[in-house]
Amino acid sequence: MRVILTTRFYKNGQTTHVTDLCTELMRQGHQVLLIINHLHDPPYARWLQETMIPHVTTTELGKLKKSIHRLLPQPHIIHNHSVRTLPLANTLGKIFQIPKVTTVHYLDFDANLLCTQDAVISISQEMQAQLKKLGITSHVIENGVRIPKQLSTRNTWKKAALFLAQVTPAKEANFRQMTESLLDWGWTITSAGNWSHRGVTAHGWINDVGAVLRDSDLVIGSGRAVRQAMAWGKPAWVLGTYSDGLVTPENIVQLEETNFSGRFSKQPFSRSKASVYLENPSPKEMQELGHFGRRHATEQFSIERMVKKLVLIYESCLLKSSGEKET
Repeated sequence: MRVILTTRFYKNGQTTHVTDLCTELMRQGHQVLLIINHLHDPPYARWLQETMIPHVTTTELGKLKKSIHRLLPQPHIIHNHSVRTLPLANTLGKIFQIPKVTTVHYLDFDANLLCTQDAVISISQEMQAQLKKLGITSHVIENGVRIPKQLSTRNTWKKAALFLAQVTPAKEANFRQMTESLLDWGWTITSAGNWSHRGVTAHGWINDVGAVLRDSDLVIGSGRAVRQAMAWGKPAWVLGTYSDGLVTPENIVQLEETNFSGRFSKQPFSRSKASVYLENPSPKEMQELGHFGRRHATEQFSIERMVKKLVLIYESCLLKSSGEKET
């Protein structure tokens, strides 16, 4: 299958999701062309070039049409991932007369534009319910992540925490309070993303977070970061605009419904509540949480599983489109 994917560049998990999707589609034998606009980050542009994902960054329609004819002739479907590129995806869908699919990562999409899609994909049950209130039917396909085949083991548990997140002003108070609490409790802290604070080793944006995940004993973030932590066998603390705390066998179903966003509890970070788990943590219990997360991620969050579900949606849209053309 030949798939066009459209998105706007953001330094967050949405962009990582799209590039990982491209890579996995290619691995499973499909052809892709990524249209990624507003890519004004030279290091990321170089990294994207190294991935060998065919891509273009122009938004000029004439140039895009030529690029598609050259790089992905006769595409079958277009899959959009950003509210900013939805009008462009609609235009290209009409030009090439192919079905249009959009994955809703955040509820900032124009409902009228979503109604023009041949299929809408929600990343969580919470998202599906909110779209339903707008009169939009969607399929739930949770975000998938790469599951490392083998995990290297450390001999010592070092009380090392990793903040894996892009912090917005709405999240800053929670991140500051949790950082200061962890430092008071003797944790060493690393950050991958844009979070910085005195006492934190900040790496900035990292395209391949495997190394920092491997060296952590606790991962703090939301959404994709939580799924990645679980894939790497690390206990995860859900922290964003709200704080849902540690992911455990008892609460994972509820936290998954809101895509590990913190919106399940809608409570701010509480130092007193966190101290129960993190001031004097049991290495054995924390490692057991990591093992549980790894098993769950392997069964439910693999990118291979996600792509297979997406391809079924693509095929359904193509079948419906073919039938409509015949009539």
